Amino acid sequence: MLRKTLNATRLQEQVHRRIHRLQEVVDDGVKIGVPRPQLQEPDRGGCNWTMQHFHNAAGFEASVARVLEQVRSEYNLAQTQDDGVEDDAGQAADARDPFGGAKRAAAENPFGGPKPAQAANPFGEARPSGKPDPFGDTAPASDEAPPAKDKRRANPFGD
Repeated sequence: MLRKTLNATRLQEQVHRRIHRLQEVVDDGVKIGVPRPQLQEPDRGGCNWTMQHFHNAAGFEASVARVLEQVRSEYNLAQTQDDGVEDDAGQAADARDPFGGAKRAAAENPFGGPKPAQAANPFGEARPSGKPDPFGDTAPASDEAPPAKDKRRANPFGD
C-alpha cells in the first residue's frame, strides 16, 4: 500500500486528532500530549518515523499504540533536501533554533522598524492650563464657610 507523505507538524496533528476522538479519551476528558515524529530508517513495513514519550497517557497506552500503528501504516514523514525544512512554504527552520536562525539586536524594536520613540504626548504640545478648574470657569460661591481648624464639628446625633 502506498503511503501518503506529511511533514512533521501535520503528522503530529493527525495523531493528536485521532487520539482525542477515541471514546474512552473523550469520556475521561483527558488531554494526551503528542510528541513530534522522529525520522528513522524505514522498518519492515516501510514506515520511516516513530513517536515516543506521550504525555498524560497513563491508562491509555493500548489505545495510543493502536492509533499510532494505524497512522504509521497510512503515512510517512516527509524527507526534504535539507533536514531543517518542514513547512509547506519551504522556509528553512533549523530544529535546534525555533526562530529559523533569525537573530535581532537586543536594543532593536521587536516589532520591526526603527527604535521606538521616547514617550510622546498623545495630545501634541498641549499642556495643562494651570487654572484650578479644567473647564475655565471660576469657582462656585459656597454658602457655608469652611469650619475652623481648632473647632470640632457638632455631634450629628444630638448627644
